[in-house]
Amino acid sequence: MNLSLPNEINDFVKGLVSQGRFASEESAVVAGIRLLMTQEKLRGEIQKGAEQLDSGQWLDEDTVFAEVNAEIDETESSQQGS
Repeated sequence: MNLSLPNEINDFVKGLVSQGRFASEESAVVAGIRLLMTQEKLRGEIQKGAEQLDSGQWLDEDTVFAEVNAEIDETESSQQGS
């Protein structure tokens, strides 16, 4: 894939490379696309959550924190057993 970037973005990417933040222009662009992918995934998760709330599917904070703490305890236990 060949891309033509606007001058402002091209200069920004080249600046990141010259500052040593990325090894190449390609790696900087790939990092940017990965951020965009993460953003889109998060947007989808937020939409899913909003739809669940709208349909009455939700958990109270005590239930959520209990589940999270149980997962943390399980993870810590398995790491200590290793």
